[in-house]
Amino acid sequence: MREEVKIKILQSLLDEVTKKYDYFIANRERIYKETYEMAVKDSLTGLYNRQYFEDFVVKLIKKGLRENRDFSIIFIDLDNFKPINDNYGHTKGDDVLKKVAELFKQTFRDYDIIARLGGDEFVVVIENLPNKDRIEEVRKVFEEAFKDFNLSFSYGVANLKEVEPESLNEEEILNLMLILADRRMYEEKMERKRRQK
Repeated sequence: MREEVKIKILQSLLDEVTKKYDYFIANRERIYKETYEMAVKDSLTGLYNRQYFEDFVVKLIKKGLRENRDFSIIFIDLDNFKPINDNYGHTKGDDVLKKVAELFKQTFRDYDIIARLGGDEFVVVIENLPNKDRIEEVRKVFEEAFKDFNLSFSYGVANLKEVEPESLNEEEILNLMLILADRRMYEEKMERKRRQK
């Protein structure tokens, strides 16, 4: 009889230890996931942040150079976003940025990397970009979704194979690609403004 009581007490203790261990493991995994999300995601939009984007592209550049593979960076800047903040306030502006992020997630491919650089600037990393028609399709959907705010975007594209990698490290190649995509975005923005006059 005493042996049965000891076994029951030990079983009860073992059950308690197992529950605490399971709770500890689940809690540790949750904290790890939350910490990782905070480290790589933009807190407002839930898109990847600039740091993640840069780390990802540096690795992609290494792979691209090693395997002779190309990829594109699309630099996106929202057109007519400032009046939303000026006329409706920053809370509404933040809501619009969240909706922009959702639309980008829905209209670009699941495996494209979308990041918010800050403010109303975004980048998309696309491997095997077939042509710019895909981006134009996204812009049409975008303009329809935000027509009440007269919101659109300008973009510029840079490809890895456009940059001469000799004597440059991966970070320098990334910077050159961003500069090139940003310049092309600005040129497109100016051209669009010129045509609207």
